[in-house]
Amino acid sequence: MEGIALCIFAGLACFIAGRRSMVWGISAVMTIGYAYGILRANVPNPAMHFLFDAGALGFYLALVTRGLKPEQRPRLAALQPWIVLLVGWPLLLFLFPIQDPMVQLVGLRGQIFFVPFILIGAMLEPEDWYALAKWFAVLNLAAFGFALAEYIEGVPKFFPKNVMTTIIWSSHDVAGHSAFRIPSTFTSAAPYSSMMVATVTLLLGAQAQHRGRKLDYWLLSSAIVATGLGVFMGASRSQAAALFLMLGLTFLMGHLSFKIIFRVAIVVVCVGWVVMNNERLQRFTSLSDTDLLQERFGYSLNQSFFETALKYPMGNGLGGGGTSVPYFLRDRLKNAVELENEYGRIMLEEGIPGLLIWIAFIVWVLLSPLPTKKNPWQLALRLGRTYLFISFATAVLGSGMLNAVPNTAFMLMLVGWVSLRRSAPVAERIAQPDRVAQARLAGNMN
Repeated sequence: MEGIALCIFAGLACFIAGRRSMVWGISAVMTIGYAYGILRANVPNPAMHFLFDAGALGFYLALVTRGLKPEQRPRLAALQPWIVLLVGWPLLLFLFPIQDPMVQLVGLRGQIFFVPFILIGAMLEPEDWYALAKWFAVLNLAAFGFALAEYIEGVPKFFPKNVMTTIIWSSHDVAGHSAFRIPSTFTSAAPYSSMMVATVTLLLGAQAQHRGRKLDYWLLSSAIVATGLGVFMGASRSQAAALFLMLGLTFLMGHLSFKIIFRVAIVVVCVGWVVMNNERLQRFTSLSDTDLLQERFGYSLNQSFFETALKYPMGNGLGGGGTSVPYFLRDRLKNAVELENEYGRIMLEEGIPGLLIWIAFIVWVLLSPLPTKKNPWQLALRLGRTYLFISFATAVLGSGMLNAVPNTAFMLMLVGWVSLRRSAPVAERIAQPDRVAQARLAGNMN
């Protein structure tokens, strides 16, 4: 009963916030997403699996009842055909009950539930992104506070051992296998690290503009340091590598002012000093072990992917990949097959056609035009594009990229934002006649 009550509260809170504004709605949904892991661990009720879903549904309902603004419609034009394909194909597959109906339903949720966040990211205004950056700064500082408490007091004090925390309790391999990876308030340590890497894009982009009150600057600056430390407290080697690559590739491209580079360098030095003086934050150093890397790549990229594709060309049914199915429905899975590969999961649930749709969409997104030098969000958009490229490229090494809470929602918002570069020229052409008409009207009045 307690789990159901929390789901109802989450849905109502996000609906009310979404009716007020998109920024408030997103902030409410993301707040629930950040708290999802620790709440689910301490209220081990099956309904808690759908806490974030309830909040997101409330927000979706608020957006539907608000409707679109005229200036938002041109931005969505380029994305609409892709959304139809990404949602339409799983809906078509849902009509063919290969798996148990409940498994199919959960699998459908895993394939389409987060997709609307692509449109949400495209609808946001530049000022909305700045307001969200400040809220993510608050959330990341709060997450770091929990992470620090877990570091000092121990993870078990915050995450009791139960069916909801199996991954956390098995992640006991830091500092010579004597310490836990730090999950903060997330479902495990990996999503914590991943979310910190993702939000670095927005925080650095907002801080580099150096606008607003002085309090904003210090809020964003302190959150960037806490976010960087959070990546290493989560002890995810892949996310640490993603952070290094994202920053390195972005700044090697050039065209950034010395002031921005200097500010980022200060953050890197501060975080680096703490990390290199603490063994528990250095799990990423095992990336230098070539044998380990070869074994990890071989585990995800092997012949079983192609053999499974030949065996299940139209998929194993929605939910048949297994990653989105909660523990209380696992016994209903038929021909359970799992691949430690996000593209393998998509292929198992949507078949080869569904996999090709996603790959085509990803390529389309990454080929979006680059932001202009005059764009105040140039740094965030470049970091975002690099982050998306790394995320999609490394998805072959693990599963969960399209089913993580709240990581997937934020990542798909970045997809919508980056893709908006395609419709920006269209928006300018549409707005031009209006400006001309206004000028003529002003001339006639004079």
